[in-house]
Amino acid sequence: MSRRKSKTLLLQVILPIILGILIYALLRTRPPFGQYLPWRTPAFSLAFLPRFLRVFIIYRLSNMLWTFAFVAALNLKIKKATTSAFIVMTVIIVFEYCQYVGILSGTSGVTDIFYALLAVLIYTMFFGKKR
Repeated sequence: MSRRKSKTLLLQVILPIILGILIYALLRTRPPFGQYLPWRTPAFSLAFLPRFLRVFIIYRLSNMLWTFAFVAALNLKIKKATTSAFIVMTVIIVFEYCQYVGILSGTSGVTDIFYALLAVLIYTMFFGKKR
């Protein structure tokens, strides 16, 4: 793997995944894996922030980071940002639909799709140049 690809993998795939996990594990009230954590969740409070910002960080940012990492990882392999973005958005929509009809557990929502789309757009606009 080239040095450039290694740097891209670290900064655009691994780092967003780790940050998303940290947000999920440290700030959510009841993460699904909370019983395995050595601390009581949430470990930190963001009460000093305005409510809209707290909600965004706790409930939306981790989803955006994971979606960003997904499209970046796919783009490393496919090397075409529009194709990667299309595949990721298709997967996200199918996933949300499966939650909606009860095939998968979780709460589906238009806001999840919106923020996933936003993450894909951010990636495509700023990092999605053809290599």
